[in-house]
Amino acid sequence: MRFEDGRIDQFVSSDKTISEQEKKNLIWEYTQRCRGMATVAYKYFKNELKGDDSEEIFTEDEQRAFMTRAQDLAQNGYQDAAGSKGGKKPSYVPLIIVIAAFAVIIGAAVSGNALAAFGAFLLVFSVLGFYSAFSKNSRGRTFYGGTNSGSSKAAGLSMGIIGLAGAVPLFFEKLIGVSGAFMLMVICLFAAVGIAMLVGFFMSLGLKGRKYKDEISAECVGYARILEDRSNSGRRRGIIIRTSPIFEYTYQGKDYRSIYDRMIDGLDADLNMGPVSIRIDPDHPEDIYHSFKPVLVKGLLVGIICIALTAVLAFFFITRQLTAPRAPEVNMGPKTIFAILFGSDDQKENALEALGEGLKKSVGTDSEITDEIVAHMAEQYSAVGEWYYELAKVERYDEQDDKKYNIIFEDPAFPQIGKNGKPDGLGDTWIVFYTLYEYESNGEKKIGKSPFFDANPKEYTYTGTHKAYEG
Repeated sequence: MRFEDGRIDQFVSSDKTISEQEKKNLIWEYTQRCRGMATVAYKYFKNELKGDDSEEIFTEDEQRAFMTRAQDLAQNGYQDAAGSKGGKKPSYVPLIIVIAAFAVIIGAAVSGNALAAFGAFLLVFSVLGFYSAFSKNSRGRTFYGGTNSGSSKAAGLSMGIIGLAGAVPLFFEKLIGVSGAFMLMVICLFAAVGIAMLVGFFMSLGLKGRKYKDEISAECVGYARILEDRSNSGRRRGIIIRTSPIFEYTYQGKDYRSIYDRMIDGLDADLNMGPVSIRIDPDHPEDIYHSFKPVLVKGLLVGIICIALTAVLAFFFITRQLTAPRAPEVNMGPKTIFAILFGSDDQKENALEALGEGLKKSVGTDSEITDEIVAHMAEQYSAVGEWYYELAKVERYDEQDDKKYNIIFEDPAFPQIGKNGKPDGLGDTWIVFYTLYEYESNGEKKIGKSPFFDANPKEYTYTGTHKAYEG
């Protein structure tokens, strides 16, 4: 991998090993650099808006180098050590894709289709991965090979396939239900990651002889340590450090300055400064091999664990699909779930009507409601705890102007339930399945009843064993 100046996450020294205190100092300096770049970005864009560059925006040489490097990448794309471009000039395609996709995601979420929003996110993840793989405008990093001439394509393809594997099962929501679609998504994600890790493991076994064919002499002139923050909060335990010697060498008349493609995970380098022997890729002389047996072992274990989890989850998924009662179609919709969880009061009330409509479709001419059907509904709508059945007495039906009505119960522990249509011909009772919750009113603890499913007793009959709560 070509050694690059101007990285705010990179520290260069002549120390082969460093102490824990020096590690803490690096982390502190890294966080200070990151904070300083926020001020640099603000000043940079302010100068751009003003149309002049009279205000000095850099306080350190590292900031100037980082901004210069970023501008060069934006204008010319990545260039290898020989100076040739590794890809086309960057385009606005990824930005357009992201903006359009987030508009779709936000629209789906606002409309109540949470499942579609999540599926859209995974599809964007997939599209950006495939775009990265075939545009070659970035330097990707893979688990086994690190950052080299082929990592951008490999990382992009893995990203695209994994995103696609997670998104496709969500399109079967109407057939297998919301929880079934999410479970199938998890199964496919574990399978995709497991297969990727195992394929990468076996491909990496012959990487030394297949890619890094030439062994040459080089000079170790220093050591580079690159920090990566995986916590998104700057916490010390979330920052990892990778280390590599810095090599200078000449190959076929051209000078190179590079570091390991797969850097060492940790603080300490493996070679002393001075003359050394390295293996390079003759087609991409900036790519340098480094043995990574611990990484191979970790990758193999991760692959095996993911495949094992896939098999276990697939078994439970198939068993569940074969034994679960037929799920109501309308009730399983993510729009109803989103309305119940995040909608306005009217949306929450009206969303409950979908439960009864879905049950009617699921049972067809059979008007019996069994414990299995209700338990399945409770699971789908995350009704936690013991659930109860009650033939609740109706105080009144409040008819609305927009062909809607609300059911008001005599028991104040029940909330009102919104319905579409007219309340003509309805009786003075209503079938309600609910769970309990506690709340405090005027310093007194009270019990509330939270309906998750209801039906008209003139159309359906409950044949299960659950009874009303007696408190």
